[in-house]
Amino acid sequence: MLSRKLNQVFLNIISNAIYAIKKQHANGEGGVLSITTEHQGDFIYVKIGDNGTGMDENTRKRLFEPFFTTKDVGEGTGLGLSISYNTISKHNGTITVNSEPNVGTEFIIKLPLEHNIVNQPSQ
Repeated sequence: MLSRKLNQVFLNIISNAIYAIKKQHANGEGGVLSITTEHQGDFIYVKIGDNGTGMDENTRKRLFEPFFTTKDVGEGTGLGLSISYNTISKHNGTITVNSEPNVGTEFIIKLPLEHNIVNQPSQ
């Protein structure tokens, strides 16, 4: 169950990155998606970056709100990142975002190597 939920987190972020890359690089050239992992002390880090459309500060502030989306109508529900945030939180981790409009975005997921899943009521 744990890996399936984390797989969904990664899939949501990667899908959004691909969407942003396609919007920024409409000609189909020059798009970059990077995934790196790192181990530091008692934590692992997964960094997912792109050179897509990027986000302004107002968008970053609302990014994890349920039903918030920057995608065109019919393209998304606005639930992917909200679910991802909650999943990472339940695993005692954090998710942060660095982004700049027209430059790109990087999501940094920090998870403890040893963890207990936090039981939170369903929303």
